[in-house]
Amino acid sequence: MMANPSKRKGTSLETWTVRYLAWALQDTRIDRMPLHGNADQGDLIGVMFHGEPVCVECKDTKMPNYRKHWRELKVEMANMDTPYGVLIQHRKGVGVKSLKGMARQMAVFDIGTLERFLAIHMGHVLGPDYRIRRELANRLRGESRPVPSNPMLVWMPLELFALLLNDGLALGPDDGQD
Repeated sequence: MMANPSKRKGTSLETWTVRYLAWALQDTRIDRMPLHGNADQGDLIGVMFHGEPVCVECKDTKMPNYRKHWRELKVEMANMDTPYGVLIQHRKGVGVKSLKGMARQMAVFDIGTLERFLAIHMGHVLGPDYRIRRELANRLRGESRPVPSNPMLVWMPLELFALLLNDGLALGPDDGQD
């Protein structure tokens, strides 16, 4: 058992973020990232968006420091060589040790990064699912909320971020069991 309670909380959030995203996306490649020293590439591995890796940083801190954590994530995105990243911040009063609780955690982005994610859905890729993708992008943009005291950062529930990664398709197994 870990002696450091802060480390234990962080590890728990990482573990449950893996469980949630692996369940939601039905992707067993999602896992905790091995440590890379000063070339850190986030906390999770295997999260993908249209063939590109997504840098995921998980934070469970007593007092959220969104701006500092976002700067850390930007460095890790550069280390991973990806334009996509998300900060998963524990929401106070919302449990992390269930899929339902994890669905309600904060997925935080700067506005530019969120727009990069949404551009895939708003792009000029015409086809049978264009209207559905455009509607999803508009819904996610509309449901994102400003991060307190951080005008350049927005957040949405992790469930909506998983929906974005899954191109709007239903989350979880197809058999209807959770």
